[in-house]
Amino acid sequence: MKKKVISLLAVGMLTLTGCSIGQSTEKQLSETLTKMNESETAYRDTQSKLTELEQTEQKTFTETMELTKEDVDKLRSKISELETLLDDRLAFLDKEEAAMKEAEGFVEELDTIGEKASESESGQIIKLKDAAEKRYALHSTFIDEYKKLAAIQKEFYGMLSAQDVGLDELKQKVKEVNEQNAMVQTAITEFNEATKEVNSLKEDVFSSLEREE
Repeated sequence: MKKKVISLLAVGMLTLTGCSIGQSTEKQLSETLTKMNESETAYRDTQSKLTELEQTEQKTFTETMELTKEDVDKLRSKISELETLLDDRLAFLDKEEAAMKEAEGFVEELDTIGEKASESESGQIIKLKDAAEKRYALHSTFIDEYKKLAAIQKEFYGMLSAQDVGLDELKQKVKEVNEQNAMVQTAITEFNEATKEVNSLKEDVFSSLEREE
């Protein structure tokens, strides 16, 4: 369940020089990408917190599995801990989702910048915009898959203390958890690839703009 994601490259490292039309386009583009990057701050901040919660939850789950149904009080306590950790994860996920939605709102500015740019610049900027839109769409997919995984996990936690649940039912639910986790990992991989593409296109656009000065 642990997720490793790639973030957008900060654009603050880019040096803006000259006073040409290319410089104007470069400055506008830099400002928009900076706003997108800053909006994603909360998204980046949640990564370590989510990982920490996932690790704690995994440790608690292992401890829970070592208990027997005869240890009713301890079992219920551990299950309650698991459910609380899961809810905490979802709360951080909501913050991540909101940050990415805010950042996505700046993508439309790339249209305006592209319309005012030269023909060669415009093509590159629109390509960057399309890649950025794809990246945010893939993040939305990841959010959906992660929430589905959390829902299945919550069902599984509830089954652990139920008296009328058999081993076969538990095994089936574990299978569902693992299958959905695979979906989450696929979503992460696709999102990371999209982030690499956006970062690469950003570098290409700014390199091109600098050459045209």
